[in-house]
Amino acid sequence: MKLTQSNNLEYIFHPNSIAFAGVSRTGQALLENHLTSGFKGNMYPISRTLTEVLGLQCYTDIKEIPDQVDYVWATIPAQATPQFVQDCVTKGVKVVSFFTAGFSEKDEEGAKLEAEIVQIARRGGMRILGPNCMGIYCPSTGLTFAHGLPQQSGSVGFICQSGGNSIYGVRAAVARGAYFSKTISYGNACDINECELFEYLALDPETKIITAYIEGIKDRRRFFKLLREVTKVKPVIVLKGGHTAPGAATATAHTGAIPFTTKNWNAHMKRAGAIQVYSVDEMVDVVLPLIHMSPPQGRNACIIGLGGGASVISADHCVRAGLSVPPLPEKIIQKIGEFILNPAGKIFVNPIDPQFAPGGLTDITRTIADWDGIDMLFLRLPHNLTPFYRDPGRKALDMMISLAKESSKPTAIILDHVATPEATQVFLERQQLCGDAGVVSFPSVKRAANAMSKFIQYHQRRSESA
Repeated sequence: MKLTQSNNLEYIFHPNSIAFAGVSRTGQALLENHLTSGFKGNMYPISRTLTEVLGLQCYTDIKEIPDQVDYVWATIPAQATPQFVQDCVTKGVKVVSFFTAGFSEKDEEGAKLEAEIVQIARRGGMRILGPNCMGIYCPSTGLTFAHGLPQQSGSVGFICQSGGNSIYGVRAAVARGAYFSKTISYGNACDINECELFEYLALDPETKIITAYIEGIKDRRRFFKLLREVTKVKPVIVLKGGHTAPGAATATAHTGAIPFTTKNWNAHMKRAGAIQVYSVDEMVDVVLPLIHMSPPQGRNACIIGLGGGASVISADHCVRAGLSVPPLPEKIIQKIGEFILNPAGKIFVNPIDPQFAPGGLTDITRTIADWDGIDMLFLRLPHNLTPFYRDPGRKALDMMISLAKESSKPTAIILDHVATPEATQVFLERQQLCGDAGVVSFPSVKRAANAMSKFIQYHQRRSESA
């Protein structure tokens, strides 16, 4: 199968006008989001009871709108959708995104209703996104499905069958310096489905990395063939919902997804060369090095940070993830010993637990980075609870950010934190600082090691296929 432009969906991401049907609390929130998101086209609220919403004139019917309508966001009751879809076809609408639920995920009657609206739309040459979905977030055009999402566009495309996961995924990634070209919450996928979305993002010049949360597949044969082609041109990270029996049952109730055996799924992902993850947070973990890092030349890691017990556990996490933690040679130990205030009780193997003199972190890190025996560095910044350590901790972080940006080896910052309100707030602030600086950060060595291992494996597979 070759990637083609035959199913080009460009028009659904660049509408000149949007109508919001059913301006209830949810519909009004969607309208309000677009008033502040930078969308420059015309917006038309539709309501049978209101004459004005947020300063905009309301229309009782989409056919009453005097101008062309390209995109409709609908939050109307499920039983009203067949007539509404017909009215949209008559109006010449290009795509309707249904936030509305109560279709194939509900019962047999809902499935029949879903099939009916698809039939009406296809006869009229109109597309449907959803139903039971949040719709589209496209920063470059101001389309958005949640309050406060950034207008800054990025290189990550996100195909997501869950509305909640789509919002959480965007927010979690943005907080760590990863921005999106397009995010599509597509729900039940009655018309526009994962295959079309994958093919579109594979050919989209704004998208460099494709991520996906999938519960079910409409056309399995086409999907797996397509995935093998997409992974040849861009990294693909896939989170499959419903690997377990309870998870699969929940997925069916959520989006009407048909269960898929884990064994078959894993085999297909491996064959295609996709990166498998098992949570939205892990998806973001793997995205970050793909954006900001060149691939390490090997699997040898060095960890630098305070805390003996934490250092021991960090080494274990790295090895379990498939990384190596080689001991430092004597010449390196002697060299870094020059930058230590008090060597008593400190660890000079790997991980390194030093009590360094002012500027010592810089000297130690540069010394380790210049050693051919390691391929990547983890700089661990613990979060102390006392206010006394807040400012010195910020200075240490600024130093680590500079070191990560100048290092000759891929370098990540580990923001270990203690679960107290104060420490959590400090952690979030520092995570944002790393993201704003374009530096990869992780909340633990465990997550860093896992992400870097998958990052390395992806590049090894690419190299082998080439």
